[in-house]
Amino acid sequence: MEYSADMPAQEIWFREPDLELLQKKAITTTIRLGNRQDGVCEAKGCYFPGYFVAAKIVTDPQSKKFADWQADLVIIRNQLKNWQEINDQDLQGSLPGQNSKKKLKEYLEQIYGRHLTDKDLFSIINFEYKDNLATASDLIRVNALSIAQTPEENPDNFDFEHLTIPLIAEDYPAKTPIMWNSAYRQFGIKAGNVMLVGDPAQASHILDVLRKDPKFKGGGAGVGFKGTTIDCLDEIDPLAEAVGSINFILKTETNQLKGYNTDGLGYAMSLEQKGVEIKGKKIVILGAGGTGNAITFALAQKGAHLVILNRTVSKAQSLAEKINAYYGQNLAKAGGEDLIAKQVKDADVIINVSTKGSQGSMEKYNALASANKDWQENQLQAEKVMAKIPKTTIISDIVLTKKATPLLEMAQKQNRPTLDGLGMVINQGVESFWLLYQKELAAKNINKKQVFEVMKKAAGL
Repeated sequence: MEYSADMPAQEIWFREPDLELLQKKAITTTIRLGNRQDGVCEAKGCYFPGYFVAAKIVTDPQSKKFADWQADLVIIRNQLKNWQEINDQDLQGSLPGQNSKKKLKEYLEQIYGRHLTDKDLFSIINFEYKDNLATASDLIRVNALSIAQTPEENPDNFDFEHLTIPLIAEDYPAKTPIMWNSAYRQFGIKAGNVMLVGDPAQASHILDVLRKDPKFKGGGAGVGFKGTTIDCLDEIDPLAEAVGSINFILKTETNQLKGYNTDGLGYAMSLEQKGVEIKGKKIVILGAGGTGNAITFALAQKGAHLVILNRTVSKAQSLAEKINAYYGQNLAKAGGEDLIAKQVKDADVIINVSTKGSQGSMEKYNALASANKDWQENQLQAEKVMAKIPKTTIISDIVLTKKATPLLEMAQKQNRPTLDGLGMVINQGVESFWLLYQKELAAKNINKKQVFEVMKKAAGL
């Protein structure tokens, strides 16, 4: 694998004499010549705190042959120092050949095949063994995860009898913590919902640790984690497997992790709550991927006729084929963005599931037009398309931002019926909550509608 200068390394190599000490977990520090913080020393990537790497024993560096043994480590710290700055404390937990400055110099000169100079820099890398991690608190301690700061009522600790943990790739003002924690208080459930931020590329390692946490009962796979977690679970609900992503993980009584996707059902319910009879309706989907996949499957299940339009036509076609194969009916067809103006003329519902309108580079773009040009041109093209849409067509956008997306803002200015993604968020939360606590709630004579009302109020709908 080729690594870029700012890419975390996936491996860290040791020599054959180091094997026994590594197996005993007696080594927690290694010192490498050069700057391994930003990857400029060698094209092997860099060692970022909080990232997992595979420790491997190299038996032949030239042909890159390795021993059968390997172990997963997590990088705790990576300090960059010159020779004068290195002290005895830096060498604690290092290999026997590195536990004094004299030995370290001899060792590194032998390994790298040259004399060290005053200009040389050294990366002092501290690590911990993944096997030693057993709780969500451990993942926070080693910086593999961090507590999200922007969601309302997101706890800053794990001081609960039980935990549900939604995982997200970027911190954003999600509604999940306030919805779930309000329900916990209302229904007397001794648990807390704590949203955590991490790298989806580490999903497998993160879930391996959470499996061992006796407090962990399940949680969400949010932005970035919906697709990456599906291959890390022990069991997948058939619909979630067909969709290709999950949004909820349930920990079974045997400590197995089972994935579900309640996003699509949540959206379909929000559409029905707006008074739409989905069966037989023509629904145009703008985009093909992410949460949109779950939505299209759920709408197809309810008998909608779907037109999936995407910049990459092959992606839309693939999704349509999966839907038709799964349900055994010709419920979906696909095309490119050039067909938007034609297909919206008789649409009952138009839904943006693309990144247009979301925070970042796409924030000013309207989903009714291509983003190939600047946003002003995009808006002009979108206005022309909007003029072709019947006044009764529901304009929907699942992108949740502090203000209305360009698509919804345009529709609202023309007094058209609109639907944002908040209803979907609430409904999917209710469905996920019910999957986990159905027996406990039923024993208290609490029904799903009561859960909905609590979450709805908490979310501010």
